[in-house]
Amino acid sequence: MKLFIVLAACLYSADSAIKCVQGTDGTANATACATTTETKCSSPKFVEYTGVDSSVKYACGACAGETLGSTCQECTGTDSTTGCNKAVETAADFKCYSYTYNSTTKAFTKSSTAGTCKRLNGTIISCNKPKTNATSTTYTSKTGCGNCTKTDTHCSTCTTDSCNSALRLVALFVPLMALLVHLF
Repeated sequence: MKLFIVLAACLYSADSAIKCVQGTDGTANATACATTTETKCSSPKFVEYTGVDSSVKYACGACAGETLGSTCQECTGTDSTTGCNKAVETAADFKCYSYTYNSTTKAFTKSSTAGTCKRLNGTIISCNKPKTNATSTTYTSKTGCGNCTKTDTHCSTCTTDSCNSALRLVALFVPLMALLVHLF
């Protein structure tokens, strides 16, 4: 009799569907997948300082098309009600200004409004901006969010909300002092 109960339990678990978070709400409870052949769950991939691609849904099954690793991620499904593909924990959003290079004036122009930056729980606030002599090849950030890259040799980073909004006082103060010293 015990053998029959163990065998029945094994057969039941082998035929039960995995549970995945499904739809657009990553905080919802996982529900059973429609087919018992599914082994993976998929979800939008969180990109630091950018967030998730809202066109990617939480779902049963593998990522659609060529999205794996770029906008979508996969995990091995279980029968848990939390689902392996639940939304990641994020910290409060923050703002940074973006800068656009003007090839005519050979200078960067700050955006009039700060853009929203997304971060994972535990990630520090980080904004970046071009240094005084930066060019389109030495400063390549498009959003102002996040740290400077190794290729951005004329980039500076700061760590408070909207901190990349203005030129540093030192950058204005040094030429002014040189002019005053020269005049007097």
